[in-house]
Order: sequence, then C-alpha cells, then structure tokens
Amino acid sequence: MSGPRRWITALALLSLGLAASLGWRRAPGAQEATPVPQAAAQAPQRAALVQALAAQRQPSSVPAGPASGPLLASPPPDGLSARARRMREDWCGYGLPEANKEEEQRDAQRDRAHDSEEAEDPSDAEQVRAQAREQVLASWISTLRSRKDLRALAIADYLAGDTPSRAHLQDLARRSTDPMVTVLALQRPCKSQACTAVDAAQWARLEPDNLMAWMAQAGTEQMPYLIERMGRDARRNEDYLLPLSQTLAELSDATAPGLRQMAELELMVGILSAWNPPAMRPVLDSCQAARSQPVTAAHCERIAQLMWDSPHLLGRGVALALVRRLLPLTHAQRSEWEHRALRFEGLLQADLERSQAQAERWIRSPAQDGCRVAALDHAELRRRLRLGEWAHVQDLQAASGERLEVLAAKYRADRNGRSVLDSPAPASATASPGR
Repeated sequence: MSGPRRWITALALLSLGLAASLGWRRAPGAQEATPVPQAAAQAPQRAALVQALAAQRQPSSVPAGPASGPLLASPPPDGLSARARRMREDWCGYGLPEANKEEEQRDAQRDRAHDSEEAEDPSDAEQVRAQAREQVLASWISTLRSRKDLRALAIADYLAGDTPSRAHLQDLARRSTDPMVTVLALQRPCKSQACTAVDAAQWARLEPDNLMAWMAQAGTEQMPYLIERMGRDARRNEDYLLPLSQTLAELSDATAPGLRQMAELELMVGILSAWNPPAMRPVLDSCQAARSQPVTAAHCERIAQLMWDSPHLLGRGVALALVRRLLPLTHAQRSEWEHRALRFEGLLQADLERSQAQAERWIRSPAQDGCRVAALDHAELRRRLRLGEWAHVQDLQAASGERLEVLAAKYRADRNGRSVLDSPAPASATASPGR
C-alpha cells in the first residue's frame, strides 16, 4: 500500500483508537501528544489501544510533540515545483496517482538504504498536502476569530498553538468563567517563560461537580483527596472534547473539493489526536489499593458510574477497568456491569470491523478513486465528531444488523473467551508445557 492510500488507511484505524491513544499514562505537566503528521505514522499501533485497555494491557505512552512551533508544521506557502502546482490544481485526476508513485519510489529507496536515518526532503505531494492543511487551518482560525465569541476565540488560539496564541489563551482562561476555556488553556500550556499558565485546580474551582475537573489533577500526591472529592462531589462527566469535535465538524465543508477535503480529514484527525486526557492509571491504582477500605471503595464505585456516562470509548473502558478491580463476582451490581461489558465489547468489535472495512476499501480502490473514498471517510468522520464516539458506534452497530451478543462473542474469541471484567489470566496459564 502506498502514499495517501496508506496514510488514509491509517486515519481509518486511528479513528478507532483515538481516545485511548492520547496519553493513557499522562500526568499533569507532561508534554503534549504528537500532532499530525507524526501521529498518523503510528495509527496502526494506536488502533489497538482501546482493545489493549480491555485486554488489561498497559499501552505505551504517546511520544511527545515538538518543543516549539504550531500544531501542524508546514513548508512555506510558495516554492512549489511546476509538477507540484499541477498536482495541486488537479489533485484527484493527477495529483493523487502521482503521490502514490512518489511513495512507492520512496519505499523502494528506503528498502535499498535499509536502516538509514538520513532525513528525506519533503516530496512534491507532501508539500502540496502540507500547504493545503495550512490553508484550511488558517481559514478555520479566521472564521472562529471573526465570531468574537469567547469560546470561539479560545478554540482559535488552541488550534493556532503558537506562542502568542498560547499566551492569549492563558489570559482568556484567567478572565473567563467558561470551564471549556480553562480546559483548552490546560491543553495548550505556556512554553518556557513566555507566559503564566493557569493552574489545573482552576477547573475544579469552576466546576466542582464535574468528575473530569478533579481527574485533571490526577497523578499528583493528592490522590486520596482527589478520590474523595470525585466520589463525594462529582455529579457529571464532561471533558469538553465533544464540543471541540462538534466545532471541527461544523467548520469542515461537506462539499469541499478533493484536496481540501483530504486536508480537512487529516487536520480533524490530527487535532483530535493531540488532545490529552487526564492520567487514568493513578485513579485505577488508587482504587485497586483501596478495595478493603469501604468508604474509598464506595467513592471509586461512584467514579466508575460517572465514567460510564462518557461519550468516548476510553471513558467507558476505564469504567469497566475500575469495576474489574473493585467488584467481586457476588456484588449486587455485578449483573448490571456484566451487561455493560457485553455492550462495550460488542460495540468495540463493531468499530474494529468498521475500521478494517475502511482500510480494505482503500487497499482495493485504484488511485483514481482516492478522492471518492476520502469523501466517504470525511463524511463518516464528521458524523462521528458531531455525535460523539460512543453514540456513533451505537449507530454503526444498529445499521449493521448484527446482534451485540454475536459481536461480543467475536471480541472475546480473540481473548480466549474472557470478558473485559475478567481478571488477567495467571502467568502459569499461558506458560508453555514443561516450564
């Protein structure tokens, strides 16, 4: 598989593992997740991370983003070769097939060079795509800033990601009572001494009833206190990724021509893949250690209930991971959680099959059909962003006509029949005979 075909296949896989790939072990103050295009190169590994969560494996942390620069690096707006300009003007008919040829040639060169780490100059196609992304991103930022709405201005600063925009975003957060502005500022911290970043605790001061506001401080030495506040005060679960996703879907253009549509597709995935959820591992570890402490265990059960309301696959998976650590088989709520686990597994399997179908569609399609296939992926991603991940996957399953029980059985078949609520198999069970 070559060129954009490989890249968009990665997008199909990345959309499944998006939430789980964004910093499972992230702690306050950690660096930002990798933006496009670096993130896309890891898409196949990321696609397995939600499944890894359910399989009780700990995903690798996502490589940190660049130390400076905007969200998406791109070449200067001019300087394209005559061939690159022709590719840009006729992307679907000439540009995309040529891009595939370029990548095939580069693959052959890499094979001949074996493990050479020498940096490659950007190809004509890479320059054209980067320029298209830059133009789309500038258009989105301009549209948001023209609205004069505080939240729109904050999203514009978040998307720009440069040092002045980060400083402005921090200032907006200090002056605003809109918790989403604070969340965006936490996602785009200051660089070095360029500005003063808002404190993570500001979110909880604005929304003490929001589970994620307390979760944003996880990974510190305050875990017992945070567990208590989450269990006692939290009444809802809102991380503000869904409203950001919905804004991106609204900014994107369903009727955009081929190159712009592909640029939008790359941008939407890249922007969302740079979102950093709070550290979940400290919460899981703290709750597991507190199973014999009734008050703390009750707080952790409350956290699991609230996490189950998440619009993201990761949030639902964390809820089940908490329950696996907390509730014995004889617990009164165990039956309800078994039903939820089956639903999670069935929907996750439906999404895995959808991702595989998208990848196969790109593999089977000739390069000349690339823009048509990208349009299908663009439309589906926009629906996913508008609805939220969980609601979209429920729609996928309903449209497939396949029963949840059947899908869940497929999922468990790859895990030796084990549910996501089952404890990991003992090491002795997987040891080879005679050892």
